Amino acid sequence: SQVANGILLPFVLVFMLKLINDRELMGEYVNSKAFNGIAWTTVAVMIVLTILLVTVTIFPGLPGILGI
Repeated sequence: SQVANGILLPFVLVFMLKLINDRELMGEYVNSKAFNGIAWTTVAVMIVLTILLVTVTIFPGLPGILGI
């Protein structure tokens, strides 16, 4: 179940960030540019980690082949 959580998390984060940045929905409580930079960087890192997780799950011997 943790693998499923790891795979679904980036999709949830992207959806949340889109909602949080909707000025019509959030009014004055939208994110600042600084927070958006941090949030989108975090989402990008999570997406990369999710891709690595899926790759290692499908090809379990890959880290050994790559010497990692």
